[in-house]
Amino acid sequence: MSQPEDSSSRWSVWITTPVLVIVGIVIAMAGGSATRPPYAGLSVLVLGWVVLINGLAWIPAYLKRTERFYDLVGSVSFISSAAWLGWWVQPDVAGWIMLAAVSLWSSRMAWFLVGRIHRQGKDGRFDAIKTDVIRFLNAWMMQAIWAFLCLLPVTVRLTDGPHAGFSPLFWAGLIIWAIGFAVEVVSDEQKRRFRKRHPDGSAFIQSGLWSISRHPNYVGEISLWTGMTVMALPVVSGSLWVVLITPLFVYSLLRFVSGVSLLEARSDAKWGGQEEYETYKSRTPILFPMPGKRR
Repeated sequence: MSQPEDSSSRWSVWITTPVLVIVGIVIAMAGGSATRPPYAGLSVLVLGWVVLINGLAWIPAYLKRTERFYDLVGSVSFISSAAWLGWWVQPDVAGWIMLAAVSLWSSRMAWFLVGRIHRQGKDGRFDAIKTDVIRFLNAWMMQAIWAFLCLLPVTVRLTDGPHAGFSPLFWAGLIIWAIGFAVEVVSDEQKRRFRKRHPDGSAFIQSGLWSISRHPNYVGEISLWTGMTVMALPVVSGSLWVVLITPLFVYSLLRFVSGVSLLEARSDAKWGGQEEYETYKSRTPILFPMPGKRR
């Protein structure tokens, strides 16, 4: 028999969505306060748009108790926001490059994640929450805030410097983004092929990029949003430095909330104590490769 849920735990579940939205509004207003007219309110509008998309999608998802289109809606949040910003601002070539980078990443992510859930039938992360109306809503609102915060450097760059042109920092950021994107794509493909060779899930991947990092796909994800932030830095001043929250948020989310910690616990439960797995863990850094860590 399951234990009754602690009242303080339930209380925290109920306030998660309001807290996420309030934090998003504070950050949006901080970013918009230093933005020149006529774009001063666009960051708040972007926040409202992604919250609306995910909030509306949550309704049929909860009624059907399904997470099958969760990742698709996340990608739509990015692509539609990028298209809307481009149409509204009409930025220079540098701005369009940032928008194209967002659209390329989100389209690839939609293809990869939607294809994966189609093959697997479900996403185990949602098993315990999709029957709970509030906890499931929290997951959708977390996705909305994730989209908003990742888009923040793009929003700031387009609204405060729509015609700022190119600069050494912009090119440096674009290179970091391209490297991160490549790492994410290659590591995802390596794992896909590995799983195809081991459909029973009896083995863990430790080859290719996975031989130098236990989660190279997350290294790529963190790197590409860091690169996006660097691209925005030429126009950043005053309260616009809030854009630095983007790579910090992505790192914290993947390292401690929805990514690494969940996968590490799952792997430990499956292979913990086995010599090969324990050796792999001891020799391979959890995220960023470090000289001398491997054999």
